[in-house]
Amino acid sequence: MIRTALVLCVLASATAAAAQTRDSRTSDSNVLRGSLAAAGDDSRSASARTGASSAGDDLSDDLSLDDPADGAQGTTSQVAVPRGRPVAAVTSEQRIPVGRVRPVQPLAPAEPLTTGSVPRKRNDGATLAGDTERDAPRGIRLGNVLLYPELTVRAGATTNVSGAAGGESGGLVRLAPSLRVTSDWDRHALEVNLRGSFTGYPDAPAGSDGNDVSGTASGLLRLEAGEVTTVEVNGGYALTPESRSNAESTGGSDRTYQHGLTGSLGVTRDAGLVAVTLRGGIDGTIYTGGDEVGNRDNMVASGTLRLAYNLRATVSPFAEATVLGRFYQDGTERNAKGYAVRSGVVFNGGPKLSGEIGVGWRSEDLDGDQYKNLQGVLVDGDLTWSPSRLTSVRLSASTAFEASSLTGASGSLIHSGEISVAHSLTTDVAVAVSGGASYRSYQGIDLTELTYTGGATATYAISDTAALQAQYSYERVDSSLSGQDYDSHTIEAGVRFRR
Repeated sequence: MIRTALVLCVLASATAAAAQTRDSRTSDSNVLRGSLAAAGDDSRSASARTGASSAGDDLSDDLSLDDPADGAQGTTSQVAVPRGRPVAAVTSEQRIPVGRVRPVQPLAPAEPLTTGSVPRKRNDGATLAGDTERDAPRGIRLGNVLLYPELTVRAGATTNVSGAAGGESGGLVRLAPSLRVTSDWDRHALEVNLRGSFTGYPDAPAGSDGNDVSGTASGLLRLEAGEVTTVEVNGGYALTPESRSNAESTGGSDRTYQHGLTGSLGVTRDAGLVAVTLRGGIDGTIYTGGDEVGNRDNMVASGTLRLAYNLRATVSPFAEATVLGRFYQDGTERNAKGYAVRSGVVFNGGPKLSGEIGVGWRSEDLDGDQYKNLQGVLVDGDLTWSPSRLTSVRLSASTAFEASSLTGASGSLIHSGEISVAHSLTTDVAVAVSGGASYRSYQGIDLTELTYTGGATATYAISDTAALQAQYSYERVDSSLSGQDYDSHTIEAGVRFRR
């Protein structure tokens, strides 16, 4: 009996030691190597066993199986597999669950400020367009609208105060405020531009008005009416002083001012390769000031159909046709009906090359038989080329048909062109030069006017909101009318403020 009891005690001790050793090995080998789903999916467990067998007895690779039930909720169940045992030998009871991995939820972006200044963005890689980057406009946010105010104050001198033949030299003071308003909407877009200029001449001749005023106001509202339809509403006003040497001027001491009112409504439908635009517009012109302004007040109503071929490339061609009617306020025989055709290309080269240029023909048939048709070649366009990030070259051309009160004249055509080159020397210093010409020809009478312009501007930013500016400008007028030729040189310097 004693011998039997001793044998049983030895067997019990050996069994306990073996169990303790097996448990120790199991706890040491329970290292997480991957994600395994619930044990109920037999087909996926089989594929996991196959992968484990090829890896050998030491399961050093990650093993993961998806639990069908958990997969629907986007979670994964993880278990530990004992080292040194094939997966086939591991039962569902031996797989030790270690919890579930939940997807990390991203932080919600911060809401934009509803008021206050907009943080300045770095202009890395973008074209400076010959501007100073240090005082780049940041804008002021008001809800979903951004305001960009600007004010330029200058003083200087000119060789021709009156801007006419025989003008004398004198000083000048110029104030030029402007405001640009843009929307920050998800779909639609709104942009409003306001610009003004007041130039005072302290040394102006006695009896003259002694100052010049000009300004523009324009607005564009773009509405997305659908996936392929866009509606654009345009409106504008321009106040421009006429030269005292203009043939329409009566030679008085006061300026004659031209008030231009424009409005249009256009609908564009992108039909795949072809975009179709139907636009209607009204252009009105009113003349005020001077001793006699004549009967030139008129309005032009027009309708335009435009077809553009969407090449989805740098260059896209277009063609358009317009019908129009001109109506004078006093109902003279200069009322006219006409048409215009134009074709050209649109450049979509991003910051390197962008803009539009087109050529065509326009004709207005006046009601009075004594008047010739007002007609001529159309050249219109605005093209910007940036050969480098620091340099921009701009080419612009335009053709205007203007009314006339001169006896026998059907009106006048004005062909204008300008080229300007701007370059940023540093982020604080920029320079620009420009030159242009304008040729006015009257139809029905032998009268022409040729105007040359040129200028240079240097800008030095002294802070984030202010820059010093110096400018030189030149103008010369050659008229076929005797005694109307003149030229002027103007030098100005001042400060520009903007936000």
